[in-house]
Amino acid sequence: MEDTGAVKPVRILIVDDMTPMRVFIKAGLKASISKDIEIDIEIDEASSGEAAKAKLESLRYDLVLCDWNMPGLKGTELLQWMREQDALKNTPVIMLTANNDKKIILESIELGVADYIIKPVTADALGKKVRAVLIASLAAGDKNAEG
Repeated sequence: MEDTGAVKPVRILIVDDMTPMRVFIKAGLKASISKDIEIDIEIDEASSGEAAKAKLESLRYDLVLCDWNMPGLKGTELLQWMREQDALKNTPVIMLTANNDKKIILESIELGVADYIIKPVTADALGKKVRAVLIASLAAGDKNAEG
């Protein structure tokens, strides 16, 4: 089979119950990520933890950006569920929240969050964090593929 050199797009899932926040994150990622690194990104959205679970059960994502405080399934509960799933346990998650309670931050870290962002956040700061996590994750994936 011939290698066409095509790069597989990076799939990102944004989980937030607030539509304006999902729109802001999506636009910010498209503007900031594509200007610095040459990757094609596909962004999907979920308006709740439950909707995110359904998407995560059927599709593979390279990164999940998740709000902590949502009705129903909280961000940390979704993260904990992901860590219990063999297919999802290594998927990087960036937690976003307006709450800077150290207890919540520590809980997220203990559950294996890749990074933590306190809202409000600028598109540039969001892009930098996402790029750093994606680069680390893709590099780790390359090392795992080597053996």
